Parts: sequence; structure tokens; C-alpha cells
Amino acid sequence: MKKISLLLLLFIVLFGLLGCTRGSGIVRKSKEHNTPTKMSMTYEKFTGYRETEIKVDEDEPVDVLVDFVTEDGTINAYISKDNDKVSCDYEGHDVQTSSFTVTLSEQGTYTIRVDADAHKGSYLFSWE
Repeated sequence: MKKISLLLLLFIVLFGLLGCTRGSGIVRKSKEHNTPTKMSMTYEKFTGYRETEIKVDEDEPVDVLVDFVTEDGTINAYISKDNDKVSCDYEGHDVQTSSFTVTLSEQGTYTIRVDADAHKGSYLFSWE
């Protein structure tokens, strides 16, 4: 019993150290891939939200590669430091198919979030 408890504890700790993506909603026919350096999902229909955090160290800017595919519905997204939704580093509403890079240069914790309403397509955020 102790071995099982120890393995379970180890699994929980390791899972906590990996990239943590939060969210909720309804998704149909999806493929989601989240790691400590990536948040992505492809789907037939998505209504809800997903978010993750990136920590940027002093004098070590992070380039976030962003890719959206919109076939139908709406998707909004933002990247904000310390969850400050008023002054975002990136904010997009009803985002259409596009690819671009957002550079995060100030030290801090940034939130990446997507909000979708009956969106068909995909999103990808990746960084090193």
C-alpha cells in the first residue's frame, strides 16, 4: 500500500511540474496538446475557454508564436502580464486565420487565454 501511495504522490508532483492548462467548456472532435512550452487545440466545435501561464525572467524575453485557423464561429484571445486585462501585450477579438509572434520582454507571469463561441478551427501558442 505504501508503494502505491508513494507512486501516486510522485505522479501528482510530476504532473504539477508540467505545464498547467486550465479551462472549461464544450468541445467536439478535438485534439488538444499542452506542454510546458505549448498550448494548442484543433477541433470541430469549441465553446469555452483555455488558459495557461508563462514565466518570463529578467533580461530573458520570450517569443510566443501564435497561429489561429478560423473556419466558423468566433475566438478571442489575449496575453497579459499579471492577469492585467486592461493593458494586454496582445488582445484579439473575432480572430481570423493568422500567424504572428508576440514578444514578452518584461519580467513576470503572463496569462495566455482563448475564449471561443461555437468556433471551428484551431489555435496554437508555442514558446521556448
